[in-house]
Amino acid sequence: MEKLKSVINFSLIETKYFWIAIVVIGTIGIWLPFLLGSEVKLSELSILFTTYYISIYFSGCLDSVINKIKNLKRHDQNDDIIKRFLNVIGLILGAIGLVIATILLNKNGLYGWATFVALIGTMISLSLWWKNNWEDKTYDQRLRDKVNNNHGNNW
Repeated sequence: MEKLKSVINFSLIETKYFWIAIVVIGTIGIWLPFLLGSEVKLSELSILFTTYYISIYFSGCLDSVINKIKNLKRHDQNDDIIKRFLNVIGLILGAIGLVIATILLNKNGLYGWATFVALIGTMISLSLWWKNNWEDKTYDQRLRDKVNNNHGNNW
């Protein structure tokens, strides 16, 4: 529950980054056409959301794997690593299923349902991003920490 509350706690830098970089700036391809007065059809909206969430989704899966690789040498956590890899495989298959469903629904003229499926994918990807960045440092942050430790803060 603490993790969920922190999504709206704007005193945390992670929350600010999430809302500004991931949500507002990340969705620029979705809302900018509306601001510019372009007519965005319902059939295009689901594709806009899908292209937004797919990169967040897969980077979240990658972060999830990388966050657990560091524990491979610890035998007491092998079950956790196996569960995490199976979860990632499930998430990847789920993402592929969502993309295929969006394409098929669009192709069959069910644009409202396609947009709904794309919104589900968006919510899953955002929650995956939040979970990975709340629990552990990301791979990028661990690299920066290692450089700072090895070379000082002058880099």
